[in-house]
Amino acid sequence: MSLIRALTFDLDNTLWETDLSILNAEDVMVAHLQKIAPMAMMVDFNSDSFKKLRCDVVNDYPHLAHNLTRVRQEILIRWFESQGATRILAEHLSKEGYNAFYEERQKVLPYPGTNETLAYLSKFFPLAAITNGNADLMAMPMGQYFEFSLKSQDFPRAKPDPAMFKEAISRLGIHPSECLHVGDDILHDVEGAKSIGMQAAWFNRNNYPSDSQIKADYMITDLHELVELLKPLD
Repeated sequence: MSLIRALTFDLDNTLWETDLSILNAEDVMVAHLQKIAPMAMMVDFNSDSFKKLRCDVVNDYPHLAHNLTRVRQEILIRWFESQGATRILAEHLSKEGYNAFYEERQKVLPYPGTNETLAYLSKFFPLAAITNGNADLMAMPMGQYFEFSLKSQDFPRAKPDPAMFKEAISRLGIHPSECLHVGDDILHDVEGAKSIGMQAAWFNRNNYPSDSQIKADYMITDLHELVELLKPLD
């Protein structure tokens, strides 16, 4: 292993299982909106209607596709407008719904051993996060182990675009080859990190095969494997 002086992590499906946390957050959002706007929520606000509106929003605003916050807010606005709400009311209800969703979105359940692994690694390496999602890592208990967290919505494009990786390297003050990026997505994480010369560990929890031309430097199925991998360097 080449010298590693810092680690960056993806968040969704790397530190926690994402679908469950989002589904829970959406249930809380819908329950809240049913309380404050029961008439507008009489028609089923289901996954099919959500997906159709999401496609419409992304088609109309392709430059916002990586900004999950703006996309979700606009979906809610369009939903309420389709139910007869004025734009002002739709925007208000969208804000209410999104706030309920986002508060619950932060209540993630880390994969087993994640907190312990991060606590150990943070004693020896600065840790940072690079995510295409919009979870507020620094507001979570595990945020205490990280120096900072970068979200795609604050950049022109999402991973695998190199912008976030370059920003992380700049903030860490190291050479790209001295940073190991850990993530579950071959394209977004492995190819994105290696495009600027970082090392990459593919978090392949389910042991999926890969047909990517670009190979990860390491493959792990459990984050705790990083401890053994990096022990000679701590």
